[in-house]
Amino acid sequence: MTHCIIVDDEPLARRLLESYIAQLSDVRCLAVCQSAVEAFAVLHQQKVDVLFLDIQMPGINGLDFLKSLRTPPKIIFTTAYADHAVEAFELEAVDYLLKPITFERFKKAIQKVMARNEELLPAPVADSGNPYIFLKVNKRLLKIHHEDLLYAESLGDYLKVYTPSQTHITYMTLSKLEALLPASKFARIHRSTIVNLESIQYVEGNFVRVQGKDLAIGLTYKENLAQKLR
Repeated sequence: MTHCIIVDDEPLARRLLESYIAQLSDVRCLAVCQSAVEAFAVLHQQKVDVLFLDIQMPGINGLDFLKSLRTPPKIIFTTAYADHAVEAFELEAVDYLLKPITFERFKKAIQKVMARNEELLPAPVADSGNPYIFLKVNKRLLKIHHEDLLYAESLGDYLKVYTPSQTHITYMTLSKLEALLPASKFARIHRSTIVNLESIQYVEGNFVRVQGKDLAIGLTYKENLAQKLR
């Protein structure tokens, strides 16, 4: 069961989300809050998996509220404004729903939550010990040595794999690739990015520089990366 709370100052928006949640057997609404202050109290009393969070609210807005949480639940923003989408995803929001929200779009956001839960499960140990992996690229199996795999980014069900000379697209999830690579040489730095530790030029703030490109470090992966770089 996935437990969630709704945080929105608009009564109609709260009722709509409540009605959507009620239609899903595996999702339960623990509380409906009109402000970030109310939500803060609920988060300290109950275990919450998902927070449906409005942005434009009196007092503390949704973005500032999320930044104030040390260990936030998964966040799905619900807002009438598209302006904050980039910042929302930089804060690792699972989804960004624009009002008016349809039931189909709501269900898709919930499916993303479920997929994120699967990603956070321990990856199976599949590293063969070989210094290379094979990826299916353009109907052929392409051999890529670990040292040549600079980093990989998730594109839904596909991956964009970067090497010093080429970029390859392959049908594979990031979790599957992570299981194929040696944990001592590679690190997940974001829900959508894996990097070769040897390819990191430097780390600055919430970014790592790899081959001249800045890659974002997700909040939940920062400590793990720091440990691997020691």
